[in-house]
Parts: sequence; structure tokens; C-alpha cells
Amino acid sequence: MEFFIRKGASDPILKMRMIDDGKNDKSSFNELLENADIKFEMFDVKTEQYQVVDATCSLATRTEKFNNVTDEYYITYRLTESDTSIKGRYEGVFTIQFYDETSTPSHKLIMPIKEKLYINVI
Repeated sequence: MEFFIRKGASDPILKMRMIDDGKNDKSSFNELLENADIKFEMFDVKTEQYQVVDATCSLATRTEKFNNVTDEYYITYRLTESDTSIKGRYEGVFTIQFYDETSTPSHKLIMPIKEKLYINVI
């Protein structure tokens, strides 16, 4: 997946849709998301130097108008002027830390899963 942003810009917002692959019970997954920490990291693909480390992300939902049952979840992160201060090609990774009922970390999900996310600062 390719994302383009100008040097020194904070718009557009980086937004990644979470895909329902049908492998999990959707209602329990949605409940897990509500009590999770979502972080973003971005590193230069050539130098492997991190430009963004452990930045807090937001979770947005969108309810389909035609059946009101299907919610789509999006992870969003607004890059800062500092994040985009150096032109280059970066790889972005979202980490979702889930917690159990006692607020103990249970497991992590690293996204995207199927293809890499590249952020191009131009």
C-alpha cells in the first residue's frame, strides 16, 4: 500500500481500513478493540532509522448505511510536520496491544498483515 504526503505537511491523515477476514468472531474482536492501545511507527527503508516511534493512533468506525450491522474500523494517524520533515520512503507499522479483563496485556497484532505500508514523503 502506498501513501503520499508532502514534506512538512500533516494532511492528508493516514488511514488504514481493518479487514474482516472472517476468521474471528467479529463481535468479540470489536470488544477487544475498544480496550486496546494502538501505536504507529515509521522508519526509513534505506537507513532503517526510525522517524516515528510509539505514536498514539485513533480508531474510527463507519457504519454501513444499507444494513446498519456492518461496522468498518479504520486506524488513523495524523503525521506531524516533524514526522514529514525529511523526504524519503518509509515503512509504516501499526501495533495493536490487546488487554484482557484485568487490563493485563494479552496479545499483539501488527498491521498491515498482507502487504507493507509505504509512506512517501515528497
